[in-house]
Amino acid sequence: MSQPSSWPLPTGSSRVVLPLQLTRQLSRHPLTKHLYPLAYGHYVDALGHQVERLQHTDFLLIFCHRGQGWFRTQHADGSLEAGQLLLLPAGESHAYAASNEQPWSIYWAHFQGSAAAACMDFLELTAQQPVLTLSRWRQLIPVVTDLLNLQTQRHQFAAAVVAASLLQRIIVELPRLTSTMQAPAGFDLPALERFMYDNSHRDLSLDEFADFAGLSRFHFSKKFKQFTGTSPMRYFNQIRVKLACQLLDSSTDSIRQISQQLGFDDPYYFSRLFKKTMGISPQFYRESSVAKVLSQTDALSSSTNTKT
Repeated sequence: MSQPSSWPLPTGSSRVVLPLQLTRQLSRHPLTKHLYPLAYGHYVDALGHQVERLQHTDFLLIFCHRGQGWFRTQHADGSLEAGQLLLLPAGESHAYAASNEQPWSIYWAHFQGSAAAACMDFLELTAQQPVLTLSRWRQLIPVVTDLLNLQTQRHQFAAAVVAASLLQRIIVELPRLTSTMQAPAGFDLPALERFMYDNSHRDLSLDEFADFAGLSRFHFSKKFKQFTGTSPMRYFNQIRVKLACQLLDSSTDSIRQISQQLGFDDPYYFSRLFKKTMGISPQFYRESSVAKVLSQTDALSSSTNTKT
């Protein structure tokens, strides 16, 4: 297995390394043995992130959703821009790094399985051309979010099977997301997303989002779901729950105070929404201590080589 990078995780980033005993179970189980994760995560504004491997024993998928970086293999080299995916096969020595000027934000996964090698052909990638451009990648955000949220659960086999199924779904969805699809006129998703983050302390309505986009309520909702795969309000609430996780991890504010900071007048509604999104309550999330779970995972994996 590949040696992990030493890049430190800032708030908002995550890294999950599955214990060796668990990945061995996945490699034998009929539901997962054809393709299963070894490690996965999300690095945000990853300044200083760089890796070089002369030996590589598993498959590595890196998707850049903001900023940029570069990669080099035995057969290819180039940049990785926002909206592009890099798939590195097992056995391919490589190096990659985030740009110093515009450091990338990336989703990544190390994986293995009897069908892992077939992913290159399925995505029509080669050693000479390992990069895929995804014009409609935002449609996968709900699935990616579900995968990352599994890190809040302790490493039980059932959760690992779910992680394997979500990774498989992400990969099989990729070809249909490569076709060119222009954003609707007057629909600027990056600007709208920035508007959501800037106003995460407010309880915004669908009408306010539609007004910002310059569209009617009906047409805005239709075009937003067509372009992202989810509803505007669910997208906004996912952002607020993500920010809530950061506050629960980094502050000692009460759950009531955090809910008020994120525009929720009713802390009970906030707790129900948080549990619906994350699968656990805000209080349990805080008490479970994600950092402790990851520390325990690293301890279980210390006798073996692990991941990015």
